[in-house]
Amino acid sequence: MAMYKESQFWLRIVLAVLAGALFLSVHAIYWPIIISLILTFILMPLRDLVIRVLKRITRRQVPVDIAILLSFFILIIIITGVTNIILRPLVVQVNLLAANFNNLVAQTAALAAHLENEQTQFYIPDQVKAIINDAFVKIGNYGADGVSSLIKSVFVIAGTVVEFFVVPFITFYFMKDGGRMIHSFVRLYPEGYQSQLNEVFKEIQLVLSRYIRGQIIMSCIIAVLTFVGMWIMGVPYPMVIALLAAITEWIPIVGPIVGAIPAILLGATVDLTLSAKVLVFYIVIQQIDSHLIMPQVMGAVISLHPVVIVIALLIGGTLFGVAGMILTVPVTAVLQIICKHLWFYSLYKEKAMNVNGNK
Repeated sequence: MAMYKESQFWLRIVLAVLAGALFLSVHAIYWPIIISLILTFILMPLRDLVIRVLKRITRRQVPVDIAILLSFFILIIIITGVTNIILRPLVVQVNLLAANFNNLVAQTAALAAHLENEQTQFYIPDQVKAIINDAFVKIGNYGADGVSSLIKSVFVIAGTVVEFFVVPFITFYFMKDGGRMIHSFVRLYPEGYQSQLNEVFKEIQLVLSRYIRGQIIMSCIIAVLTFVGMWIMGVPYPMVIALLAAITEWIPIVGPIVGAIPAILLGATVDLTLSAKVLVFYIVIQQIDSHLIMPQVMGAVISLHPVVIVIALLIGGTLFGVAGMILTVPVTAVLQIICKHLWFYSLYKEKAMNVNGNK
């Protein structure tokens, strides 16, 4: 009997892993569900706030459905305001950057050649020159269409008509019945294991919710600081640079470096002194981010060693590109939680036997 229960338990584990693998392989549902989860973690505090405020006003318990719909309505108002204030001038700057893209590439290439002339006496090894020239050729071939596509992709994550309707639908039911879904899944397993499974899901929910909300706050702060800094220093296209800084903030370790390179190059097209100022600015910003903003916003949510993050970053980038690099940290954190609980499986098994008896 005990052997039967043991095989039944592992069969359910295998089925859960296969279901996860199937989910990852079907890209049609992959992104809508991920976006719905992100929206759920963003809107849950707003939903709870709406419930508390309405309960205080009406002196009655507000139905969850109404609170969720009001949360959606508030989010739509916020998005509309942000669109009117930020999106329109951002699109103008994106179009200007796209129109001047090839000229900027040519200016930067000429600047790199100028650094090695007789006046500057700045020697660049042939191997480095070959890499730089190859990079400029590839960037030039990519062209203005590539820049437009990159920026537009940020705003069309749920660009298809199906996803436009599916994401709010899934988000609504995640917010309403997410707890029931988890409870139904946990009940598939023997009673002695259910408390441990509930603990796993609580840890995963806590880590993901704090990470997503923390990253959004950090990205907004970095975007504002970057825009103000670039605007004061007179770097071209400050809003585009700020948007890029907000996006790359989601990529651990290498993201801020990648976000700084375009700003430094754009500063160099104006003046080398400005380029140096931009470099110093980004160094200062990253120090503020690492030592002040991140500890206050994120705390000790993710306890991963930098080497683990770098390895996971390489794996995620190889398998799924930029999206994989962005999802590296939360996915690795979730796997860490699962592995931690599986590592102590024998303890859970012993507890389960004590609950159910040694039959």
